Amino acid sequence: MNSTESLLQQAARWHAIASGRDLSADESRSLDGWLAQSASHRLAYADICAAAFALEQSPAAAEARPSAPAARSPRPWLRWGVAAGAPLLLVLALLAGPRVAPSWQNWNSDLYTEIGKPLSQKLADGSVLELDTDSAVRVRLSPERRDIELLRGRLAIAVAKDPSRPLHVLSGGVDAMAVGTRFVVDRGDLGTEVGVHEGIVRVTAGRGKAVDLGAGQQAFVGNDDGAAQVGALASNDGWTRGVLSVEQMPLSKVLAELDRYLPERVILADEAHAAMPITATLPLDDPAAALRALAQTSQLSLRHIPRIAYVMR
Repeated sequence: MNSTESLLQQAARWHAIASGRDLSADESRSLDGWLAQSASHRLAYADICAAAFALEQSPAAAEARPSAPAARSPRPWLRWGVAAGAPLLLVLALLAGPRVAPSWQNWNSDLYTEIGKPLSQKLADGSVLELDTDSAVRVRLSPERRDIELLRGRLAIAVAKDPSRPLHVLSGGVDAMAVGTRFVVDRGDLGTEVGVHEGIVRVTAGRGKAVDLGAGQQAFVGNDDGAAQVGALASNDGWTRGVLSVEQMPLSKVLAELDRYLPERVILADEAHAAMPITATLPLDDPAAALRALAQTSQLSLRHIPRIAYVMR
């Protein structure tokens, strides 16, 4: 970049390069280095990206696009509110810097995965542990007890049978205990979900009553509530096979799942599409391709703003 250019001029130049084509490896490293220099660089880049995004949503730009007219929203204030809010989300996403796993959790874990890189590991007791993207666990195996603490993310465990030594998966205040079975534990911002695919799992939370889950059942325990909400198994373990298989799942939830696998954020710019039911099988080893396919089949547009976000509208 020309040293005589202002930060905004440099940011505009980078935006033009990144938006026009795929960056080469050297260009990608250079952009990352430029963004990492200071928050001022990231703010300038975010300003340019947000301004470009806002211009694309303007009535003049919409009229210029050779696409079929969109249905008129019954709540125009919502359409404009979301369109106006999307640039702000882009600014906040970039100012926060690239999404990375919490280092302290990685340092205190025995196994962890980076974003977009699941892991399968056979444990010393013969159990098979699978970690989803951006997950971390502590493993403690002793002659008396088997404990796996889920620090963040999601795991699937095929438990080797040992009636004298049950295996416990600990997630916050939740304890999921099994002797020999296969189940999934997902630790999210709002609480922990346990889903059973084979056998029986006993779920205990705080001082709440223990709940036994059979195959085809799941329980959710909120962070602020020790009671387990039990229902039919809604989530699946397709991620252990590298795919996201959904049936009649709201678009917002599908995007939230794909968001796990990308360093950039996935933003739905129009809330009117949030509840759109999606039935699909999407590849998780290429989440960007999954987003493109999802946008095409849903007749929505997808904009990739490098280093910031994928915006679907």
